[in-house]
Amino acid sequence: MARTMGSQGQAPVSSTTPENRRKTGSQTPVAGSEATRWKPGQSGNPGGRPKKKPLTEALEKIYSDPEECMAAARALAKKARAGSITHFQEAANRLEGRVSDTDESRGNVTFNVVISAPRPHKPDDDNKLHD
Repeated sequence: MARTMGSQGQAPVSSTTPENRRKTGSQTPVAGSEATRWKPGQSGNPGGRPKKKPLTEALEKIYSDPEECMAAARALAKKARAGSITHFQEAANRLEGRVSDTDESRGNVTFNVVISAPRPHKPDDDNKLHD
């Protein structure tokens, strides 16, 4: 099988290579692709990201009715009264605002930790000698 060097210094191409094989290197653009390319300085998303998501819009429609809002508030309160910490925290955050996670001490904090535990029982040495 004879091998010849491809044009423009490409890898050797077999003489049995099919004619319809795509050659790498210089490719001609597809006709009409010029019209679909972005022009310099042109955005691919001129409208930008949508301002609201579909779920937000759906919830706004539901909770625009005051009766729906009251039903949701009652359901939240019922779960909080039943002992759900998550529901209680949500209600408290809605009423009083979220508690900031920042440390207000700003340094120079000393922690004194005292651990007290009973001393472990030591085996009686006298019993070992008699056995």
